[in-house]
Amino acid sequence: MPLSTDSNSPPWYRQFWPWFLIALPGTVVVASLVMVYIAFSGADSLVVDNYYRDGLAINQVLEQDRRAEELGLSAALRLDATSGELLLTIDAAHPLPEQLALLLFHPIDSKRDLELVLTQITRGHYRTDLEQQLQSRYYLRVLPEPGREWRLIGELDFATADQIILRAE
Repeated sequence: MPLSTDSNSPPWYRQFWPWFLIALPGTVVVASLVMVYIAFSGADSLVVDNYYRDGLAINQVLEQDRRAEELGLSAALRLDATSGELLLTIDAAHPLPEQLALLLFHPIDSKRDLELVLTQITRGHYRTDLEQQLQSRYYLRVLPEPGREWRLIGELDFATADQIILRAE
């Protein structure tokens, strides 16, 4: 004997309860995928995975600082907010290279780090154009190109100041 069906009831896909029961686990699956995306796209880049290599690099950094002190180097970096230029004036008794590398490290987000090339306009004066306005704090490094045998360092919050004196550490 066949089961009797109510001809007046709508098909299952037009009823509330099957869709409600499907929506509960469906919502969990969608939320899980969103969480996986957030976890992978916002991964913390501050953790160093090769401590040994970085430990060896410390000696090179200390040598760069010693060399800058031996040469008696210091520099003044100034941001011209109207033109978007970074201007660097460096005091040195010896000849300077045609280009300097300016490294800007954001303290939290490595995606906002910048490496700029400062070009010599006159003896001891360098400049570069910024592609975007800087509005937060950065750690600054100035190194000669291509050798990078010395470095000058500093820290500047572009939201509150527009100039800094860079020195050997």
